[in-house]
Amino acid sequence: MPDQQGPKVVLRGPAEGDSIILPMGGLQAHITRKASRTETGGHWALGEAWQDPGFDNPPHTHDEAEAFYVLEGSYTFYTDTDPAEGVGPGTFVFIPPGAVHGFRTGPEGGRLLCLWPSTVEAAFFGASS
Repeated sequence: MPDQQGPKVVLRGPAEGDSIILPMGGLQAHITRKASRTETGGHWALGEAWQDPGFDNPPHTHDEAEAFYVLEGSYTFYTDTDPAEGVGPGTFVFIPPGAVHGFRTGPEGGRLLCLWPSTVEAAFFGASS
């Protein structure tokens, strides 16, 4: 097969991708990036994240949309109104630009797919990603 010019398909297995540990309040989130903003043309990044029980990502905002898909565990998602408690596997959470959001994991911790804006990925993985 000839060398392909232009965009290339990315395939990453379950244990593949760049990984970081994000400490917050004595607890940790383990994040594995599956697609970088560079690979998506600067549009977004995708990662899988595991959080310790009680991990708290406090309410905040940013100027780009973000989304989560719950794979395991239970979460309380902070919203611009009342918190949504008991959010479990199979739930999709979309956060529009400028909306207040955050989450806290339940007693067993949790695992999410995360679709991040480029700015959030840069904060997690650095500007050289």
